[in-house]
Amino acid sequence: IKSDKKEINIANYESIELEFVYSPITGKWNPKAKNPGFALRILPWDSTGIFGGYVDEGLYFDTEEEYGTCTKTIIIPADIADKVIASSSQDAVKAFALKFNDYQRGNDNGDQVKVQLKKVKFNRKANAPADKPFDDGLTDEQRGTVKSIYYPTKDYAAINKGEEPTEYEKHAWVYLPAGYDAEDKNTKYPVFILIHGHGQNENTWGLTDEGNGGKIKGYMDRGMASGEYEKFILVCATGIASKNWGPNGKGTDMDGSNAFGGELRNDLLLYIRENYNVAEGRDNVALAGLSMGGGQTMNIGIAKCLDLISYFGAFSAAASANGGQYFTDVDAAFPDLDINYLYMICGDADKLVIGGVREINDYITTTGWSKLGDSIATQRYHYTEVPGGTHDFPVWFQGFDEFSRIIFKKK
Repeated sequence: IKSDKKEINIANYESIELEFVYSPITGKWNPKAKNPGFALRILPWDSTGIFGGYVDEGLYFDTEEEYGTCTKTIIIPADIADKVIASSSQDAVKAFALKFNDYQRGNDNGDQVKVQLKKVKFNRKANAPADKPFDDGLTDEQRGTVKSIYYPTKDYAAINKGEEPTEYEKHAWVYLPAGYDAEDKNTKYPVFILIHGHGQNENTWGLTDEGNGGKIKGYMDRGMASGEYEKFILVCATGIASKNWGPNGKGTDMDGSNAFGGELRNDLLLYIRENYNVAEGRDNVALAGLSMGGGQTMNIGIAKCLDLISYFGAFSAAASANGGQYFTDVDAAFPDLDINYLYMICGDADKLVIGGVREINDYITTTGWSKLGDSIATQRYHYTEVPGGTHDFPVWFQGFDEFSRIIFKKK
């Protein structure tokens, strides 16, 4: 909704005036749903798409009629700049998105509302300084590159059903750190596989070969340049091992989600090792994901692929300790292998998964788990519970940053 695309500093503004016409689309709207609700999502300079932004509770608003014209002056909370900086490392904002809010409002998955913007006005604070675009202080030589790749794989969901699998090419994003040289076979890097949540795909984390490359690219560029991150190759992949699944459909493919271990083991990791300078061994492999992907990290990464991977990040994971049975099963499957590090994060206001996450944390911190070391106060496990955090990207970006500072540290 900011048509000139120029960056502004959110701390310089006191309000935003909006006027727009809205109407639910006939046949694509649950008649029992509440009147349409919206939110203003702030997109910092390094964000990509709707997922890279920050939404404050004060920026949500509801309409008074099922359809019509909405005129709204959104007051920017006094602490919003601090929250944006905490989420994104700066308050330079490149865009604002008007987001349809269908969360817990009676809408069906796939409901649609048509919106036409009529007026957008940004009101500056009195005597506010001139806006300055963000400068990360890095040179081009200090920034990594992002590649779009297609790797050969199979429909492992079909295999698990006893059907003949279809072979196909699957898309993923690869981040190569600054200084990466394909011809330098003597310099090899660890690899970090990052996956998404329910109904999402490899684009969800915002990594891209366009523009600034996305929020997590900014984290990696700055973290590696400062030495806070060890250099690694990152792969953003779709954790659904089914040719028939598409991210724009209703729901997701749980058969494909459950089958991802076959693709991870037989295709994705092998392709990355064959085509990039990747260090050998499980000590040089990390896996992390958000929500459903956090559950896959626990239930596929640890429980089925511990012989391939040794670092694990579960962000708002859809998983549980199952009364301790989970840990017993992993011990039985991999009796001789330890975990180099397990990192977990969840918002304390995340009603979707907080119960299961706390169950896992309580088991590890009270009973202990030998795979993380003999001591209950292990140095190979960390859990962050974010005050006020919900099931959304501010928590998951924090998780990515904290986890990336831990993995692959030279011993």
